[in-house]
Amino acid sequence: MQFSEIIKKQIDADTRRGFPTSFENDRERQDQLMRDLVGLVGEIGEFADLLKKVGLVLSTPGYSGPSLAEAAPQLRLELADVAIYLFRLSTILEGDLENDVLQKMKINDKRYQYLER
Repeated sequence: MQFSEIIKKQIDADTRRGFPTSFENDRERQDQLMRDLVGLVGEIGEFADLLKKVGLVLSTPGYSGPSLAEAAPQLRLELADVAIYLFRLSTILEGDLENDVLQKMKINDKRYQYLER
């Protein structure tokens, strides 16, 4: 499945579930952007919290928590949640995330070409 198809599938599901992605005015659009930004930061926080626990296992003798291998499936799910929020934010801004990422990769290729070996 293409990246753009995945995004469309998620946005269609959001629409069916009553999570808006199109708006009458900028005030409504900005309000939803803020709501989804809070959701995005929350998901990043869940990823960070679990990764912190993995780090504590590695750095603190006697700490009981998950290994990286044990935490990896949940960490991946948190990243998937992050991606879904990115899909929503881009859609609300009437963007094309697939093309925007490709454009940014070209910019980064030029910006960081001096680092290539």
